[in-house]
Amino acid sequence: MPRLTHRYFPDSNFSLHQSCSNLALQICSNLALQICKLATNLTRQECKLETSYRKRVSHHASNLSQACRVKLIANYSKNRVRRQPRIRTRDIPFPKPVVLTTRPARH
Repeated sequence: MPRLTHRYFPDSNFSLHQSCSNLALQICSNLALQICKLATNLTRQECKLETSYRKRVSHHASNLSQACRVKLIANYSKNRVRRQPRIRTRDIPFPKPVVLTTRPARH
């Protein structure tokens, strides 16, 4: 009895090769589809993170700018009060003068 090999069944070899090729194509196409979906999801996440980051930077820049203005106004007001002369009104009398007495030196 002759030995059975793929030479005696050329159609089965072709069929096996074709089914392996089809399986490989299907696996590759499924893999490619999954890669595309992951890339799309990553791109969306990146856009969300970038938008969130920009909002936070804008918010902090706004707060910093506002804090600087408040500090500048406070410093200006404090320095202005220091430089302004006191204005005497009837409600605010002059301070009482300090009385200096001289005593004769003891011998």
